[in-house]
Amino acid sequence: MTITSFWFLVLISLGAGVYYLLPKAWQWVELLLLSLIFYYYAAESWTILYLAVSTLTVYGAALAICRLRGTQKQRLCLWVLLLAITVNLVVWFVVKGKGLWGFFAAKLYDSTGLAAAQSLLGLELLAALGMGYYTLQLLGYLIDCYWENVEPQKNPLKLFLFAVYFPQLTTGPISRYAQLECLFEKHKLQYRNLAFGAQRILWGFFKKIVLAERVGILVAAIQQNPQSYTGFYSWIALFMYPLQMYADFSGCMDIVLGVSELFDIHLTENFKNPFFSRTSQEFWQRWHITLGAWAKDYVLYPLLKSKRMVRFGKFTKKKFGRKTGKFLVNAAAMFVLWMVMGIWHGGLRYIVGVSLWYWIILMLGELLSPWFVKLTAALHMKTDSFSWHLFQSVRTYLIYAIGASFFSLGISRSLALLKDAWNVLWVEGSANPWIFFDQSILQLGVTYGDLNLILLAVLLLVIVACLREKYTYARIWIEQQSFLFRWMIWIALFLLVLVYGKYGPGYSAAEFIYQGF
Repeated sequence: MTITSFWFLVLISLGAGVYYLLPKAWQWVELLLLSLIFYYYAAESWTILYLAVSTLTVYGAALAICRLRGTQKQRLCLWVLLLAITVNLVVWFVVKGKGLWGFFAAKLYDSTGLAAAQSLLGLELLAALGMGYYTLQLLGYLIDCYWENVEPQKNPLKLFLFAVYFPQLTTGPISRYAQLECLFEKHKLQYRNLAFGAQRILWGFFKKIVLAERVGILVAAIQQNPQSYTGFYSWIALFMYPLQMYADFSGCMDIVLGVSELFDIHLTENFKNPFFSRTSQEFWQRWHITLGAWAKDYVLYPLLKSKRMVRFGKFTKKKFGRKTGKFLVNAAAMFVLWMVMGIWHGGLRYIVGVSLWYWIILMLGELLSPWFVKLTAALHMKTDSFSWHLFQSVRTYLIYAIGASFFSLGISRSLALLKDAWNVLWVEGSANPWIFFDQSILQLGVTYGDLNLILLAVLLLVIVACLREKYTYARIWIEQQSFLFRWMIWIALFLLVLVYGKYGPGYSAAEFIYQGF
């Protein structure tokens, strides 16, 4: 079962109906039951043991920290915290981090010939559904208990629901315990929740099975045949993959948030028009928001406040001056932050395409910022104009596209794609720039009808994004329109999904790009 399947829609429809008929004190029990049913059909059922072990470890550690606090053994609180974190990270690393420990095992075997290292290379462990997401959620909860930001949950089943809550198991968002305490509250049936939830689910389906699936056909055809499709095809793959990823990931997130809204559970937003960003720093404040926020709150800020980092800051400021010293401290802390985000994704390609690439971009941007200001002033550029903002957004999109190519292809194939795209600009006769206007584009497995639908879908995305910038949500603007106009919009969108959605045998609509994390 996946969140785009017919049976998932049946599950949430029946589940929502029963949810509001039950005594309100039992509503959280039904959410737990729905989560277990979904897990049973969406993943290998026995892998829920990973989740149970993580939950029990964190549950016991949080209670132990609470009991030790204020006693003569208070110093043990830190050791309990570190032990629980270590257990969870080791389980995650062994199960999910094969791309990393496999690399180190290969290096160890090449240098030593140890049989144990060779056996690690062949080790295949099936991961739990949403392992990367629930691990960060549980660790965040445990750290919040240690910092006394939240009270430990006394009921282990409620903490288990916090970890296994079914809509967000597929691709997040990464919620905080304080944000999901509403799971255990009493909820009343409200028409607005049902309407807004259904509308958002429909919009998510449109993004995923109408747009992302079509763009995915183009991108996959080029990426899988790099010798056949060169030149401007490389630019198509480079620029279209971020669109595919956004439509896929944010479409899944719309479905997840819409399903939760049916149950009067309001999850944290994970996207906020990221392609409107003017800088890479702003981009990561709008893209996968909950991952960046988690890394800042639980990695960056504690690191900056640590004694070693404070001593390092004093040393660098004394040695290199206040401004340079501050930059070096920030660069060191940001390096750790981005490495954590890359490692969380699970392999060397992500460390290159996420960690190193964005760390370099952000640090260069900070270093060169004064020069950019002087340059724009010297050239009398109108930095508050639409054209300048458009240039900044296109530049940010290109930067993301380069990093995303590593995400999609791996290191060597991504470098080959980027090299070929670069040659288009400088090597005479290396490409045909008119491929969109001849029959060669149809070799990629799409029709002109598909291309028109992609253009229509992108236009709708832009319109909705503009409405969201002004009204917070486009559906709030739609709600203010006349009854007939509102229903025309939603019926038209439903028909687009029903008629033009690519679902069923032969399509990948059952899977999401970020589902594997």
